Amino acid sequence: MLIVALTARTAAAGSVACLAEWRLAGAMPHRGALEVRCRDGDPGCDADGLPDHACTFTPALCLNVAGCPPGVLPRVTIHGGAAAPVRHALAELTDSFAASDVCTGAVSVRVPLRGGIRRRVMTLRVSARAPDTGQVGEDRLRLVCTAAGTALERAVVVTTDFETGLLATVGVARPHRVGHPGTPIHADAVVRVSGDRVYVVNRFLGDNLQVLDPRRGLRTLLQCSTGPGSNPHDVALVAPDKAYVTRYDRAELWIVDPAASACAGFFRGAIDLAPWGDGDGLPEMDQMALVGDRLFVSLERLDRNRQFAPAGRSALVVIDTTTDQVTGAIELSGANAFSETAGIARDPVTGDLLVAEAGNIFKAGDGGIERVDPVALVARGFFVTENDLGGSVTDFVIASGSKGYAIVLDEALRNMLVAFDPSRQRPPRRLLVRTEFLPDVALAPDGTLWLADRTITAPGIRIFDPSNDRELTARPIDVGLPPFALGFVP
Repeated sequence: MLIVALTARTAAAGSVACLAEWRLAGAMPHRGALEVRCRDGDPGCDADGLPDHACTFTPALCLNVAGCPPGVLPRVTIHGGAAAPVRHALAELTDSFAASDVCTGAVSVRVPLRGGIRRRVMTLRVSARAPDTGQVGEDRLRLVCTAAGTALERAVVVTTDFETGLLATVGVARPHRVGHPGTPIHADAVVRVSGDRVYVVNRFLGDNLQVLDPRRGLRTLLQCSTGPGSNPHDVALVAPDKAYVTRYDRAELWIVDPAASACAGFFRGAIDLAPWGDGDGLPEMDQMALVGDRLFVSLERLDRNRQFAPAGRSALVVIDTTTDQVTGAIELSGANAFSETAGIARDPVTGDLLVAEAGNIFKAGDGGIERVDPVALVARGFFVTENDLGGSVTDFVIASGSKGYAIVLDEALRNMLVAFDPSRQRPPRRLLVRTEFLPDVALAPDGTLWLADRTITAPGIRIFDPSNDRELTARPIDVGLPPFALGFVP
């Protein structure tokens, strides 16, 4: 029988960690606890995705996890400011006399930032006693919420000339101080940030995932192969010890342990996506997004036997992260669901997935940006088209319900940064036009828009004010080699 109490922790002889365990995507071990850091409004960790002076976390509590034999669920004691909703979630679990790896659903835990506080920490503690042996298992989850635009926030920038790859850091706050960590990376790489870790996906001919610690000067903690010739494109974390890696040049999506102590424990399994391959046998898996216990994986479906021509419409494959089984696929409205450096975006208002579909990258008029309902699993069609924007979309962000930005490539091979209104069809506003590549655009924690500009004569980072589309940088911020990809760490 499951008994939940909110009383003082009870001592017991012996200790066993598998009796109780917190689970939350992006949580990492830190000072004897699991910790996840979130910035208010960051859709990657703040469940409501809104800058509302609070972070909403969605942890789950699991009992009798791997290492404990199936048996009667333990007596559980919970401490912390959000103990009540966890207690209610536990109460919904059914009694079991042969229970193993029993988890609550995701529990909504809100960490508010009141009275101008810029940072708040909430700790959840669980103590579980085995009824037969009296052993106790304990686990702590530290939830750290920071306000948008704190002085210590910085961008992690992948810079490259496609022969040498280097990292740079740029302070979000003025004067945007630039740092140059000594960590080597591959010449074709993108960066992702989850919790208190930075992940570098070393792509074509790099074929590995690199885990960095921003608290230690972006020192490499782990760097493991994703398979020879795999060309990884994205990583999505569901737990400290579980992540998915898309492999563009292979048919199997990998499941990996980014917290492994060595590469021998890195590979956990694979999910075969070959049934969605085209004439070349590969589905060209690219970007990902997590919504609850569903993982959405974009499949470009390009035929290499026809010079990477689209082989029909692209798709999003849906995977249940609790079972690692494919549960469905959503056919999109267009072809070549392409993004140069960013994962699948979320609408900050509706929570819909937003997918850019470029079609023929050198021809305008056959693609756009589409909404996908992650609950109903339905593609809603383009809400803005290439004809509206003036070219094929290579990257984009949505700043609000009425303001979006896109990098588009027109048929004259000009790269343009344009501002548009996602709520209605209005002519876009061109903010920048270049013949050189504009690979990445991203929203910084303070709400400003950052652009990676690879102009040969003056490469660097440009910053814009979304309230009026005015450029805030008098000249591009020099980060050394030309910038390619952006991520932000608190």
